[in-house]
Amino acid sequence: MEGLAAKLPPLKSLVAFEAVARHLSLTRAGVELRISREAVSRHIRVLEEHLGVKLFDRLHRAVALTPSGEKLQAVVQKSLEDIAYVSRAVTAPDETYKITVAATIAISSFVLTPRLTSFRAQHPNTEIHVVISDNPSDLLSSDIDVALRYGDGNWPAVNTIHLFDVKSFPMCTPEYLQKAPRLEEPSDLVNHTLVNLDGAAHAREDWWWWLNEHGVRVPESVNMLGFNSYDNVIQLALRGEGVALGYSGLVDEFLADGQFVKPLGDVENQIQSVYVVLSAAMSPLPHVQDFIDWIVAETKGNEKVAADG
Repeated sequence: MEGLAAKLPPLKSLVAFEAVARHLSLTRAGVELRISREAVSRHIRVLEEHLGVKLFDRLHRAVALTPSGEKLQAVVQKSLEDIAYVSRAVTAPDETYKITVAATIAISSFVLTPRLTSFRAQHPNTEIHVVISDNPSDLLSSDIDVALRYGDGNWPAVNTIHLFDVKSFPMCTPEYLQKAPRLEEPSDLVNHTLVNLDGAAHAREDWWWWLNEHGVRVPESVNMLGFNSYDNVIQLALRGEGVALGYSGLVDEFLADGQFVKPLGDVENQIQSVYVVLSAAMSPLPHVQDFIDWIVAETKGNEKVAADG
């Protein structure tokens, strides 16, 4: 039986190919590998001759991957990263890995933070550093390994993994409901203190949008308290100061333990969804993939919770 050695291209050529494919430059690949540009070019030529296909188009002072090169890059990059990851784990089992996760204020506060104890128990050698921002550009900077973001999932230059859909509904404490005016239909909300999530980024999930979707005109005299942080919205609503909009997948535990109730029952609006967001330019490192697999498993029950109400 033919062994792997006879089937695989030369390893040094694969390493050179991965570097050139990542930099799209023979010179920069040579600097990284500490070999000359000519040596890098020879490795690529050996690999192309071994495979019998062209992997790069040579441009002026640069190179571009051919369709065959793109296919090979996806496999080679992931395979070499996996080998490096396992090699480090074997030779230095106590080595610490670092993941930088970006998340919106609401997702960080009510989806990620409450679950991090579980991740750290399963991956004690992985440090988690969380960047919190509602600015979409901050979630996709070069320093971010993975982001948790809500929206429609149609963003340029990224890959997305759907976690759960989000529906919005009025909610308040049972104590507030006992002392408050009548609250049986959406139009009654204008007679209540409404705790709002302010900001342009939340225009499709605030009280004006929600009431408009239910045919309710918001009078200028409405009593509104606004914050640009959902954490503050929740804190004020928990104090019984008014009615807030709840978002499924974020406030499920508050509803389950009775801290909040839904005075209008199943009256709700579908808004957006929560996604894992990754750069489309490269595959995640193995320890980052561990985090992705974990958050997907942790949140997979949210769809059922939302469906059950």
